[in-house]
Amino acid sequence: MNNEAGNDSLVGNTPTRFSACLLFSANALARATTAIGDAAFSRFGLSYSHAYLLSEVAAMPGATPSYLSQQLYLTPSTVTRLIEKLEQKGLVTRRPDGKNTLVYVTDAGQALVPAITDAWQQNWETFKGLLGNEEALKLTEQVFKAADAMGGKS
Repeated sequence: MNNEAGNDSLVGNTPTRFSACLLFSANALARATTAIGDAAFSRFGLSYSHAYLLSEVAAMPGATPSYLSQQLYLTPSTVTRLIEKLEQKGLVTRRPDGKNTLVYVTDAGQALVPAITDAWQQNWETFKGLLGNEEALKLTEQVFKAADAMGGKS
């Protein structure tokens, strides 16, 4: 729970016993960023994870679930669940190809991609507004490096 010095620390101006704990702090950050992302994508009836997957399939037609799992740092079962929901909404389709399944964006899904891209930009503007541009860039880089180092890729 403690940082290297073993000291409690401050969150804003509020002391908390857990703010020096990486697990606590990372989860607090995840909840905050998820709330912002969910708000941005709920107007499409999608979570941010669905939006990531749809965007990746649009950029890489014929992607396999395995490829999507690696690119999105999600477990294969999570990717399958996301694909199923997008398929139910008519935004992607799956096609068998030998032992593989290939995922393609539908016309309806492709039509949604520009609005999703705009929502990503609005999301980034929200983060920059809260943290400042430089801090948002540094935090994004540090969090990704840490996730990668800790085995975040499926």
